Amino acid sequence: MSTTKTDTEVHSFLKSLYKGEFAESLVFPFPEVPEDVKETVTVFADAYRDFDAQFIDSEKIDRDHFFPREAIQGLGDLGALGMTIPEEYGGSGFSAAAYCKMVEVIGPLDSSAAIVIGSHQSIGLKPLLLFGTDEQKRKWLPDLASGKRLAAFCLTEPEAGSDAASLKTTAVYDPATDEYVLNGTKQWISNGGFAKFLTVFARIPSEAAEKDKHREIACFAVVPDESGELPGLTRGPEEKKLGLCGSSTCQIILENCRVPAFNMIGGKGQGFRVAVETLNTGRTSLGAGSVGGCKQMIKLATEHATQRKQFKTRIADFELIREKIAEMTANTYVLESMVYLTAGLIDKGVPDYSLEGACCKVYGTELLWKTINEALQIAGGNGFMNEYPYGRALRDSRVNMIFEGTNEILRLYLALTGMKEAGDVLKGVEKAVYSPLTQYGVLIGHAQKWMQGNVPAFDKKLQKVHPALAPEADQVSHYASIFRNAVETIVFRNGKKVIERQYLHHRIADTLIDLYAQVATLSRVTAAIEKKGEEKAKPEIEIARWFCFQARHRMVASLKALDKNRDAEATAISNAVYEAGGYPFDLWGW
Repeated sequence: MSTTKTDTEVHSFLKSLYKGEFAESLVFPFPEVPEDVKETVTVFADAYRDFDAQFIDSEKIDRDHFFPREAIQGLGDLGALGMTIPEEYGGSGFSAAAYCKMVEVIGPLDSSAAIVIGSHQSIGLKPLLLFGTDEQKRKWLPDLASGKRLAAFCLTEPEAGSDAASLKTTAVYDPATDEYVLNGTKQWISNGGFAKFLTVFARIPSEAAEKDKHREIACFAVVPDESGELPGLTRGPEEKKLGLCGSSTCQIILENCRVPAFNMIGGKGQGFRVAVETLNTGRTSLGAGSVGGCKQMIKLATEHATQRKQFKTRIADFELIREKIAEMTANTYVLESMVYLTAGLIDKGVPDYSLEGACCKVYGTELLWKTINEALQIAGGNGFMNEYPYGRALRDSRVNMIFEGTNEILRLYLALTGMKEAGDVLKGVEKAVYSPLTQYGVLIGHAQKWMQGNVPAFDKKLQKVHPALAPEADQVSHYASIFRNAVETIVFRNGKKVIERQYLHHRIADTLIDLYAQVATLSRVTAAIEKKGEEKAKPEIEIARWFCFQARHRMVASLKALDKNRDAEATAISNAVYEAGGYPFDLWGW
């Protein structure tokens, strides 16, 4: 009997994958953007390009380390700061897909402008949009949509980055004034130098939450006056950065800063949830920005390769260059598929897309870095010259792998979330260890199954993939089953210590990303075949086959390394370096 749930019962495609279920109805058919939405976004994108050409001088912004304030107001007048805000509050009410497309357009034009817009909209005002009361939304969203106020997201602290539970900023309630008094320092705050709506996360000390520090965290709207001033709020000097030089990044220092109790967003003790869900939405749009950057680099590389001749031959015709162009293009197609499949999940109201968004962020930001590097290589000596855009693109893109959760932290999140799902499945086995002898058979039966690799997996294969891609669909089903068994085996073997096995986490996360990437690609290409026919969709079919072939080799390597690896040697080598305080093997003995 099939146990697969319907899309109304399944809350997450990738979490269901960990449980041995294919929630295929969530990812097929590939989401199609309505024509009226396409028309609206096309007009908006054209208007934005015109604005950028007229008012945003990227070279000057990068050189001066300053984003012109009049351009910020211009972005507000254009509507670029209210794209995600509902129309009833003065915004455009863009869908997730529409917003991702605009992020894809904006990023390659000017990265600093993309940070101004993204920090404001993807994360800065997002807590208000997701968790604010109607009264709070009516009070602040119109000014945020118009650009009268710009938003900033204030979570990171000098001693608390990815570990939000370590927040030191405090909020103490004063019943005499019905206000919270905030004290603490926030670090590396994008838009911090000029934001007039700061989403600040602080800890409300509580004995009741002593065992669960997450329950102490609350989210507050800290709202300076129109001049940007507020008693107790100080903005630190602008940070000098490797890239994104025109964006504002500084500390926000709170010293007895009083905030009305009305300004708490999401309720007492809900701050951690507010932060997590906000970042989940932002990660998908980071993937979209990476799509735009990759497309720009492919265009530049193609132009150079088809015009440049060496040995009386276009370098575009050399196989080593073809290989780079093919890889850049196919992987960008895959990323685009992942981003817009995830945006489709958001738009259809799927409640949990946290793993999918993390996959988009990790895969996308690393692909963008590699694609820029390859485009620079194809450009040869020109790529190393400042008059060409490659250098600034490298500098501006590097932080993407750190933004909104480092890619290392997100890999741990991808793996540990799945292990929790697998752990829930194994609860019956855990209980059997301590249960009466009558339950001994449960444990023995399960142990025999995982030793034989026969733990029950998917009750069906991918069934909605076009027959032209049947081998690729079978491959995904096969390795998804192996993956699920492997995760369950790791949890079973390691017990509570599994949380410390980060070498394994890395391999699990990379396999999950490859599985999602293949599913997204197969869904998109299936839709293309059904719409255009096999002949016209042939280039996309070839991309799917190429990528699935590459992914299979990566998955096999990662899954094998869960058992056979050199992790002990990696630990030993790193220990030697730590003890020496650096490289300990200098040939000359220095």
